[in-house]
Amino acid sequence: MKNPSIPMSPDKLPQQRIVPVASIPARPNPFDAVVGWNEKPEGVVLANGPSNPEYLGQVEWAWSRMNNRVDAYYISRGRSHWMLWLYSYDDNWGKWDWLPIGYVLRKDVSLDQAAFHLLIDYWRWDKEKGDLDHFHWINEQGYLDASQWRTIALLVWNAAPEGGGKDE
Repeated sequence: MKNPSIPMSPDKLPQQRIVPVASIPARPNPFDAVVGWNEKPEGVVLANGPSNPEYLGQVEWAWSRMNNRVDAYYISRGRSHWMLWLYSYDDNWGKWDWLPIGYVLRKDVSLDQAAFHLLIDYWRWDKEKGDLDHFHWINEQGYLDASQWRTIALLVWNAAPEGGGKDE
């Protein structure tokens, strides 16, 4: 498993500004995702963290020196579901904690589709329930590169439909 590292200088960050808009994999129909804290589909059994997860990447919100949020995202393949995991740094205890935040049935859903659409659904949920704003920067790329992180963020915070322009 790839452990996230928090960059301590700007030259350790991936390119942030000039990135192309990435194509989004088609959203399967149906895509009955369950997202949020303490939400879990019936029948899903969780351990203390994912086994063999795929590292998606890490983003950071830095509102001030004393108020920030660093989130690393992983996706894992369960028996019946894809599971999106948040690996969040708790600076009070100096450790990383696992939190399952999204699920979708694996049937007819690829890793690409699950990664993109679970993250979109989770951030939309957190935007509505937790008043989450756009991240300030991408700390690390993983399975998702900087252009994919930016494209997902555009879909969440600019409210453009997934099909393209605002007139569609």
